[in-house]
Amino acid sequence: MKKASAILAITSLAAILITLSSCATDQPATITGVPQSRAINRTAATGPHTATVANENLPTPIAALHYAENATRGFYEPQDGIYLGAWLLPGYQNRDFTSRAGQDHAVFAYEMTLCEELPFTWLLQNMADRATPLFVINPPLHDDVPIGDMLAALAQRLGMFNLPMFIVFYPPGHELVPAEYSVVFRYARAVFLRYAPQAAFVWMAPNVMSTIRNPFFPGSDAVDWVAVSLLTERDESGYLPDTFETFAPFYHMFEAHHPIMILPLGVSHFSQLTHSYHLSCAATEIKRVYQTLSSFPRVGLVVYGDAFGFVRDTRDDFAISIEPELMQAYGKAITNELFLPTLSRQTGGQTGRWVRSPHMGYYFDGEFFVDIETLQDLSLPLPQTVEINGRYFANIKNIGNISHCPLRNVVLITGM
Repeated sequence: MKKASAILAITSLAAILITLSSCATDQPATITGVPQSRAINRTAATGPHTATVANENLPTPIAALHYAENATRGFYEPQDGIYLGAWLLPGYQNRDFTSRAGQDHAVFAYEMTLCEELPFTWLLQNMADRATPLFVINPPLHDDVPIGDMLAALAQRLGMFNLPMFIVFYPPGHELVPAEYSVVFRYARAVFLRYAPQAAFVWMAPNVMSTIRNPFFPGSDAVDWVAVSLLTERDESGYLPDTFETFAPFYHMFEAHHPIMILPLGVSHFSQLTHSYHLSCAATEIKRVYQTLSSFPRVGLVVYGDAFGFVRDTRDDFAISIEPELMQAYGKAITNELFLPTLSRQTGGQTGRWVRSPHMGYYFDGEFFVDIETLQDLSLPLPQTVEINGRYFANIKNIGNISHCPLRNVVLITGM
């Protein structure tokens, strides 16, 4: 791990950071909770709200999206959809995985330390498959070479390939304090801008509870994408609390600032706590997770962690390539035109993208209801409403330019 003396040496190169000197000043996006209960308690709203709706059980929360014409897209961010990615064990061929999945993948991940030699064979394999490499770069194992020299050498070698790529620099697990980490990250970003400008730089959040004010966040001006791990684990009673209940606040915190990648995604099919396999449950969960991800339009890349089994000292096994039932489920889950098999080489700055409302709606009894705060945020007129669990909702059939999208399973607000 990097010693303080080496870190201090980088500060002497502060001139390189002039273009990256300002810290992020963006305010966090407002976050509002989703409906608190799946058991509905509906009454007609008081005052001017006069609708009366019969009682129902088990309503389903549903997201609402609107299209923002002036919202910019990030470096390599897709116009619409989610890039498919996979993180495979060393030696597993990309084509073997994609053949079994029945779908090409846009991105493949490779983990290395800063002092390692480049995996040229792996890079050539990606070039042959027209896939984009994603490097997870950990701190060097030794400090006999100045870190600045190691960064320059790596950036120069990668720049020679003249390829789009993602660089996840110093993910959680390093031993740097926040001030040191920020200096190293920003310096590395400057070096790559100089020698490998086609590399998108990725900050990986320590966990899904992270915010844009996390002490390790190096500043929006030095970050192209934000990554977070979503590993769905099991205990004796089944899967742990719903993945998306914790992911949604994280998403809304970063949505306005950066495209988001899930790195890695994993669904457990075996836990060392129970010592039992749950293949059917895992297959169902994989399908649900990928369907739900499509309702988060600024998730631009999801990388399944096939390498994340017990070999990575995890308590659960998330690998799917060793289980035909799971590969089949995975293949069905990604058979959706929103999941993209190739990378767009757009370099950012394009305008117009879907934005997810922080206020969830409901689906029940064959009808869709949107939270009136979503309408108020968009300065849309309020029709007749009903009260659900203490909040007001409007039936979309009473509102123009709002419809249900079965592909994403969301409510789309258009034509504003």
